[in-house]
This record gives sequence, structure tokens and C-alpha cells, in this order.
Amino acid sequence: MLNSLFKKTATISTLLIMMGLSQAEATDYMVDRTIAIAGDEAILFSDLNSEVIKYKNFLKAHNQELPADDVIRKNVLEQLITKRLILQLANKNNIIISDTDLDRAIKHIAENNHMTTEQLMSKYRTTGLTDVAIRNTIRDDIIIDEVKRSQVRSRIHISDQEAEHLAYVLKDQAAHMLTYHLAVINFSLPVTPSPAATDAANRKVNMVMKELKSGMSFAHAAQKYSESSNAINGGDLGKLTINEIPEYAAPAVSRAKPGDVVGPIKTERGLSLIKVYDIAKMTPQPLEQVKVRHILLTTNIIFDDVAAEQRLNNIRNDIINGDHKFEDEARRYSEDSGSAYNGGLIDWSNPDIFDPRFREAIKSLNPGDISEPFKSSFGWHIVELIDRKIDKDSIEAYKIKAREILSNRSVMEESEKWERELRDSAYIKILE
Repeated sequence: MLNSLFKKTATISTLLIMMGLSQAEATDYMVDRTIAIAGDEAILFSDLNSEVIKYKNFLKAHNQELPADDVIRKNVLEQLITKRLILQLANKNNIIISDTDLDRAIKHIAENNHMTTEQLMSKYRTTGLTDVAIRNTIRDDIIIDEVKRSQVRSRIHISDQEAEHLAYVLKDQAAHMLTYHLAVINFSLPVTPSPAATDAANRKVNMVMKELKSGMSFAHAAQKYSESSNAINGGDLGKLTINEIPEYAAPAVSRAKPGDVVGPIKTERGLSLIKVYDIAKMTPQPLEQVKVRHILLTTNIIFDDVAAEQRLNNIRNDIINGDHKFEDEARRYSEDSGSAYNGGLIDWSNPDIFDPRFREAIKSLNPGDISEPFKSSFGWHIVELIDRKIDKDSIEAYKIKAREILSNRSVMEESEKWERELRDSAYIKILE
């Protein structure tokens, strides 16, 4: 029996090593333990190892440089702590994604990447994930995005004057608009830093710049040194227009050439180094606009999800049967104070500004259609698509685009602040 147990243990150890763990990690994996506490949840050694394997496989599948193991584990653990805290908040606020909504979201992701759903799943499988794990990862990512949007949205205010000014700028620049592929390394400082803290941050910046000049890749340096939630992804910010880049960085980036490292730049949060990977001419895209009406119901302990969905089904049936008009039912029932008084009307808008679930519901409708009830981060809705149009060059279309750009820029800046505040207010303990 002892011999049989030894063989079984050896086999498990071999399998774990084949998954990408070292002999020491494989031994530790079998003796699971708590390595951190995030809010009211323990993070196990096996949780971290699972995420580390997933991350390593992702880098290998994309032919990206693997940082040192201690760097990977530190960054993955920090990201895992933040994810767990956000998912706990989602659970408290009853934000869930049904299987139907998840299927719809996966299809949307595939279409945006010019793939079929099966092609998208195959790409994910190259990172070593099972189909169940892929679906759970996407589900968590959608929930996290919804929580961030709902928490950050209340912090953002864009005036009509700001939107109009940027709209005219966009219209003038449309023919020669550029996109900048950027990455960032952030060095945190307190709101009112002491001379010692400022000196320490400057020394760290200088040390990182020396390593970059000595040949370290920017992505590797970001993974190793950046104090930002996107450090694990090499600090990559993707492709941004000059108007989407935070105001503190835009002037320096606009003067840079591909390959330049800009900074250090002083920010609200500390200091930043920015890598300009590429600059390219942007092809102007037609702007889709939709005009809709909706009815929003929110839930509580007494009026739950089942009750909200049933009431909206009844309201929808009455409207379809001609017993009531949509706008009258919106004035009577909708809890969206911004549109209920106007019959639930949301005038011409770019669908990209909406909650992801709301946007998905609209996408499947033809003018005159009313959606089935669905749940977003705000509550339960039905939505009627009144009309849809493609607007290429009117100033109104550019105002919508301007609001989207200003909103995205603010979200980028405020999300990081909100995550830091979430972590500061939560109980976090790293045990190793």
C-alpha cells in the first residue's frame, strides 16, 4: 500500500512539473495552504499557481518574454487580490452573468476579433485552459468590468462645453488623426509626498532607466517595477488617439518618435515612464448612433430578480399587444430618473457609451423591436430600438465621439484611483 501511495504521489508530482511548475513548486502544490487574505476570502497556494501557469502559458502562446518567476508570482498575486476584492463587491451587489448572457458576450468578443466563437475558444485553449475555465475567466472579466464601470461612472462629469470643444477638434483632425501604441511604468507617491519619498521614487526611476538603456525590454521592466494594475501585461495601454491620452502625458507623447521612452512625467499618482511603440495614421470610422427607449427596474430584498423579470415580461406583453404605449409604461414604472419623465427616451447616442449588457441587447434589435428583459449593472431593463443610423461627418456625431473619448480617458485615470481606494479600505494580508 505504501508503495502504491508513493507511485501515485510521484505521478501527481510529474504531472504538475509537466504543467510548468518546478519540483519545489510541485511539492508545495500538493500541500495547499493560505498565502494571502483578500477581504473575507483566503487565497490558496493552488489558486496562485493556477493563475501563474495560465499567465506563463499566455506569454508563451504569444511568443513574449518570460520575466523571472518571483516577478511573475508577485504581480499575479497582486492582480489576484484585486480581482477577488472586486468579485466580492459584485457578489454583495448581486451582479451576476447568466449563461445566456455569457454566450452572447463570447460571441460578441469573437466578432470584434473577426473570429467565430470556436476560433476564439481555440485561441484561449492554447494557454492550457479548459472550456469551463475559459468561460469562468470571461465571466469574471465581464463582472469586474461592470463593477468598475458602475463604481467609476459616478466620479465622471463631462460638460457640454468640453464635449463641443473636442468635437470640433476631432472634425478638424479627422483626415490626419494618429494613433499611438503606448505602454507605461508607474511609480506611486503619496498625495503629499515627503522629500524622502520623492527622493526614493526618483532613484527608482533612474535605476529603471539605466536598466532600459542596458537592454531590458520595456515590458519586462514594467512587469518587474511598475506599481500599476496593468504591470502584469507589460504596462501595455493599447492604441490611443492623442485625445484619449491623459492630459499630463499628451504633450510629451505628441513630440515623441516610435521607440522613444518619454518621462519621467509627474502625475496625480506619482511618476510615469511611457514607451511609444508605434505611431500610425488612423482610418476614420463611421459613427453608429441609436435612439432607444428603456424601462429600468431595480431590485431589493423584497422585490428580487425573479419579480423584476416577471414584471418587465408583463409590461412588455402589454406593449406588444397594444394595451399600453412604451413611453406611458416608462413614465409609470421606470426608475431611471434621467429618462423616465421623457417616456424612457435616450436620444441619439453611440452604443459604446452604454453598459455592455445594454449595448448587447440593442445590437440584436431591429427598429421597432422590444428586447426581452435583461439585467445590467444598473438593474433590470427592457429596451425598444426606435432607430439606428450611421453618421459619418456631422458635428453631432463628433460630439458623441468626443464624449466617448473624454469618458474613456477619465475611466482610465479614475479606475486606477478606485482600485487603490478599494484595496486601502479592505483587509489584505500576504502571508509569504
